Amino acid sequence: MNTDGGGLAVRPASGHARAVPAGEAVRQLRGEGGARQVRRSDGSLPRLAVASGTGGWFCSSGTVVPGRG
Repeated sequence: MNTDGGGLAVRPASGHARAVPAGEAVRQLRGEGGARQVRRSDGSLPRLAVASGTGGWFCSSGTVVPGRG
């Protein structure tokens, strides 16, 4: 799910600011998501997140799985 509203809501359609999904994943893990904050069923913060995206003319891609202890 795109807790930041997705590509059309937070960055230009041209693909600039590709680090936004990774930044949002880290904000969620830190509990800095504000009104968008995701919580586990017991109310605690998430322990893992996934951010993935493509760049250029869909010729490159990357995925990160940040976590907290």
